[in-house]
Amino acid sequence: MAVVFAALLATYICIPPNSGVPKYNLSQSLLEPQPLDPHRLYLSVYPPPENFYRIEAKPAPVGQIVRLGSTSMWAGLRFVNGYSPIRPAGAAREFASAIHGEVDPDLAQWLLQHQAGENGLLERIGIDGIIVAREFDFTPQPAAEWELATEADEARVFHRHGQAMPMVRSVNFSGKNSIAEITDVVAGRNWVRASVVAPDGDRPALIAVSRPFFPGYRALIDRRNLAVFSERNLIPLIGIPPGTHGRLTLYYRPDWLIYGSALAITSAAIWIISAFFAILRPIHSPR
Repeated sequence: MAVVFAALLATYICIPPNSGVPKYNLSQSLLEPQPLDPHRLYLSVYPPPENFYRIEAKPAPVGQIVRLGSTSMWAGLRFVNGYSPIRPAGAAREFASAIHGEVDPDLAQWLLQHQAGENGLLERIGIDGIIVAREFDFTPQPAAEWELATEADEARVFHRHGQAMPMVRSVNFSGKNSIAEITDVVAGRNWVRASVVAPDGDRPALIAVSRPFFPGYRALIDRRNLAVFSERNLIPLIGIPPGTHGRLTLYYRPDWLIYGSALAITSAAIWIISAFFAILRPIHSPR
């Protein structure tokens, strides 16, 4: 037993407990958004961090531009890819993202070369900023729609020409929708509100919200329920009937949350009632 104990004690003292976990020298300025724009939605293309950005490969500070994993949230930046310890879902599944947020490079190259232009998939879901790590040599196309916003040893940042695309937009992907007027957009953690005025006529308006889509979104305008669908399971879309105007609310409330909450409340009520009667019940001491 003494030999076993000595061996275990030696392994505990001599072997680092995190030897298999990569370490990163993340930049201490990650709390600041510069040089990125908080009003834009970014797609960051970078290689696997555990191979290319760990401290053994890059001892200098990293991450200020590519924003590895979910470090973008520290500065209030909006990214479509990020860290997830579970299997990808939503945008991560469509973009073949790995656990640390890195997009499959072949898919990323195809997206930037074939889906970054007008009415392409990236524009449809509201991406107007693209970050390409120096390890890759491709750029968003067509070049006339993008400008180089900044570049450094770590990566290049491209912005779509013009102002940043709003989170809530009236779109006409199919050519069959009218364009509604959208004002006063307010966003919360799991909801978005906006004032919407759809023009009269026979064509409905289509509202796109640049937030990750998951089944369970619901929408209403002045207490009137509206159908919510999606653009390739990436972002929510809402159809607005012609002539409709009012305050639109999109909120996330899936069925499992409703039924699960009701079951939890019922179970808690039963427990409290049972405990109350148990306290009132007289205790009979044994004779």
